[in-house]
Amino acid sequence: MPRTRSRPKTEEKFQNAVLKLVADAGCSALGINAVANLAGADKVLIYRYFGNFNGLLQLVAESRQWLPSADELFHSLPLNSPERCEPLAVLHKISDHLVQHVQADKCTHQLVRWRRTRACPLCLRFSEEWHQLWKELSTQLATHSSTSNTQQRQQWSHACTLLAFTVEAQLCDEPLDHDCLETLAYGLESLDQLPELENLQKLNTHEDVRPPQLMEESLPTNLL
Repeated sequence: MPRTRSRPKTEEKFQNAVLKLVADAGCSALGINAVANLAGADKVLIYRYFGNFNGLLQLVAESRQWLPSADELFHSLPLNSPERCEPLAVLHKISDHLVQHVQADKCTHQLVRWRRTRACPLCLRFSEEWHQLWKELSTQLATHSSTSNTQQRQQWSHACTLLAFTVEAQLCDEPLDHDCLETLAYGLESLDQLPELENLQKLNTHEDVRPPQLMEESLPTNLL
């Protein structure tokens, strides 16, 4: 009897092939022939099942959450550290948590490296999630500071924008200078220190606080 093809299993093979190619060699390795060969299936099935190759990549991009949520990063802040109220310590803790998360998954790590140089559905989706994370995080940090005024929100917005670039540079093995981040942290500290995290973590999700848009243009050009 002829072997019956299982569409769900074949689709899964194609998706796994995409993830493995990205994890092993980055987004430059992606191609319909490479994916089909690794999946052990005819590339014609990619058109039949996904419409086209980008349809497959889009499905893979939407198949998971690539980054931790802003809530997860926020709640990763230490509860019992003497330095828990210092803005610089908060920024470093967020950085450490996010770097560990990304480095734990080779595919996610590759997307950080490729997102600025490859306009494919995977990179586009990852970039959307990346920017959204930092916007939501800066909102939480500013909203739950003891004095959430305009200057405080701007400072947290700038700090998170710069932290995003320093984290990305670290993950891409690029040189970076922490002095500017420390300067921003000092500015936050001079405005008002963060309150106790026990109070910070009583989140009010109904509060509508919108920080200024994160502006990449204002950052050092060597990180762009």
